[in-house]
Amino acid sequence: MPCAIAGFEPVDILQAISHLLEQIQNGNPRLENCYPRAVDYNGNTKAQQVMETVFEGVDATWRGLGEIPASGLGIREEFASFDARKIFDLAVPDAEEPKGCACGQILTGMKIPPECPLYKLVCTPMDPVGPCMVSSEGTCAAYYRYQDQDL
Repeated sequence: MPCAIAGFEPVDILQAISHLLEQIQNGNPRLENCYPRAVDYNGNTKAQQVMETVFEGVDATWRGLGEIPASGLGIREEFASFDARKIFDLAVPDAEEPKGCACGQILTGMKIPPECPLYKLVCTPMDPVGPCMVSSEGTCAAYYRYQDQDL
């Protein structure tokens, strides 16, 4: 699947779209860094080493997408004394999907925000229902803000 890391400025987004279209046209999908002024090709290697030492991949449930194997991080057994879930015997339930919310389909590109039956009717940035509207960077929130603007 074509992927691109982009910044939030219009020029960053346009550059990423251009790279995605090129990947699609050439039939060469890959992950491409289109934001090198902020994201180094190798990333923060020291932080990566610390993360690798302390955490391990675990199955995780993502709002709108369901469970994805090895997509989350869990604290390794040797650091269990720092794990709040174990220290306080916490059980964090999976978030239930709001009835009628199409966020999972929006996140995977199967729908666009206006195709969600909740969009702009009961789901707005001031009263979000699904995860796509919660954050200002969420797909639905961005669409809500810019959909009717001439850019």
